[in-house]
Amino acid sequence: MTMHMPDMKVFVCCSLMAIASVAWGNGPDSTSLELSLPDEEVNRMDSLIESWFSDNPAIRFAEEEYRSLGFAATDTPRYNPDEITRRLDAIETPIPLTYNSTVQSFIDLYTERRRSKVSEMLTLGQFYFPMIEEELDRRGLPMELKYVAVIESALNTHAVSKAGATGLWQLMYGTGKLLGLRIDSYVDERRDPYLATEAGIEYLSRMYDIYGDWLLSIAAYNCGPGNVNKALRKAGGGNKTFWDIWAYLPRETRSYVPIFIAATYTFEYHREHNILPAEFTYHYDMVDTVMVTRKMTLDQIGPYVGMTVDELKYYNPCLKTNTVPGGNTPYSLRLPNEAVAMWITNEEQLYASLETPVKQETATVSRSEKEPVAAVTTAVAEKKEVASTVTVSYVVKKNDNLGYISQWFNCSVSDLKKWNHLSSTKIMPGQKLKIVVPADQQEHYASVTHMSFSDKQKLSDMQMVQSGEQKKESEVVYYTIKPGDSLWSISKKYPENTIATLQEMNQIGQNETLKVGSKIKIVK
Repeated sequence: MTMHMPDMKVFVCCSLMAIASVAWGNGPDSTSLELSLPDEEVNRMDSLIESWFSDNPAIRFAEEEYRSLGFAATDTPRYNPDEITRRLDAIETPIPLTYNSTVQSFIDLYTERRRSKVSEMLTLGQFYFPMIEEELDRRGLPMELKYVAVIESALNTHAVSKAGATGLWQLMYGTGKLLGLRIDSYVDERRDPYLATEAGIEYLSRMYDIYGDWLLSIAAYNCGPGNVNKALRKAGGGNKTFWDIWAYLPRETRSYVPIFIAATYTFEYHREHNILPAEFTYHYDMVDTVMVTRKMTLDQIGPYVGMTVDELKYYNPCLKTNTVPGGNTPYSLRLPNEAVAMWITNEEQLYASLETPVKQETATVSRSEKEPVAAVTTAVAEKKEVASTVTVSYVVKKNDNLGYISQWFNCSVSDLKKWNHLSSTKIMPGQKLKIVVPADQQEHYASVTHMSFSDKQKLSDMQMVQSGEQKKESEVVYYTIKPGDSLWSISKKYPENTIATLQEMNQIGQNETLKVGSKIKIVK
């Protein structure tokens, strides 16, 4: 099953990997690992598909649409109750979106006091809403139920409540088990956005089968059907609505449904309130699964698919440790398409290596928090240094040609043709090119694909920093947390830091969520 996967934290990432023959020296009796390369033509097809879907107007927010409304950046529009009621009535949904003073108070919260938080969630929504909507559509349920995930976790897939509710849909242990999720020493499927979405929507669907009323079903999602039934009894039984039993529900649930209505209004009419996504970037990442039939570790898998342990854990958030529990029941491991190709090509060799363990080492480069991954698996031979170049990707734009691109990346047209197996100079918009650049300029060159044409032309006249330039002595500085940041993404952007050192320097717990706007210490 092919899926598009976000940048969950949120970094929607697409890994571009330059895979080389990998040899690990181990003294006089060194063992060499020769990896086979996947088919380049199929890789090119994958890149074209990714580029096409990344420009999907149904998912990607268009910045020009927001600018055309004529609001100044600091404007906070306010509307009278009649207009808000009219807008709620105009939303085509079977869920009764009642307007009252309680709902208004939470609309004010979202559209006035929590505007920046809504901006962050709009960005995350580009990644998670298509996945949620697909499941709702499959079941024939109202699309507006996706906003339950908004009020449950603020679209944070790593959220854990004090009570232990976990993931995008904040499922408790017992509920997760009831809905068929695997939760054991190795795996917690509540952390997986796909599996948790299926489970959360299944729970809402079952509540609707019981109550036949969407607001009561949403209330039951929050406090449990037992509390809803208790409130129905106190209200006299019979055919009651949420508002009829409101006074008898737990305090949190009395606010929960009004917050849902307010969230629905805010997300549907955020443009009218001059709330813009925190970022307008979106990238469609092609992801697939492979079946692991033997128990193994991520360290053992990584070299055969060109990924680090952290990258493998990013794509498989439900793994609680670095162990993949294959064995009697095959385990479905999620990988980006490039890594799937490497798995298919080298699967037999990987399983054979489990019989004769070898020393394995993977060299990686930093990941920009906003840019696609530019990772490389290099040859590490005895007494030899890691290669000083990496491969980045560039997505061809309208009016681009190889001459321009060679100037922007300080290479030759022949280099571009060789790196991308081109028989001519013809290229197409949306085509993804692989370009070899100095490792210490990787972040700069990875950003070129997002520059305007005029900015890229300026690069031709600029003197690039030389790859051999001496680096400054490391120092501890403060870094401000941005939307989508995680310790993993920060450690990739600043390779001097590991996740463990960031946790130790800042006294951050294992499952603690980073707060946007807060500052942490990093080595730079």
